[in-house]
Order: sequence, then structure tokens, then C-alpha cells
Amino acid sequence: MTVTAFLAAMQRQLVDALRTGGPWSRSAWCRTQRRHLSVPGGAVVWVRGEALPWAQWGARRGYFEVQYMDGLPYLRARA
Repeated sequence: MTVTAFLAAMQRQLVDALRTGGPWSRSAWCRTQRRHLSVPGGAVVWVRGEALPWAQWGARRGYFEVQYMDGLPYLRARA
């Protein structure tokens, strides 16, 4: 592996780690979900798969509430 290829691979890994694991990415995701919940009409946002830990993180910080219906998680605007 050449030095250039190695540095390119390291750059891709660093960018991916920052994009998916940075604290600003979770808060941005939570703000987007809160915006979807603010639409009049009692909207909820269903949460699936890998988004559940992010939803729980956002609920602990007051962005929204995580509720469950028949074991399926969904987001609801805070009262």
C-alpha cells in the first residue's frame, strides 16, 4: 500500500467517524426530528434500527419523548 492510498483510507475513516459519531450529528438529527414533531396534527415519528440509541439520547436531553406502542418505539413532542 502506498503512502497516498494509506492517507486516503485514513481520511475516509476519520470523516465517517466524525459524520456518524460526533456530538453535533446527534443534536442535528434530534433537531430535525423535533421539527417534524412540531407540525400541527399530532404527528409522531417512528424509530427503527440504529436510530433508537440516538432517540434515547435526544429524549434524555429534552428534545422529545420516546414512547412505545406494542414494543415499537416512536417519538412524541414533549408536553
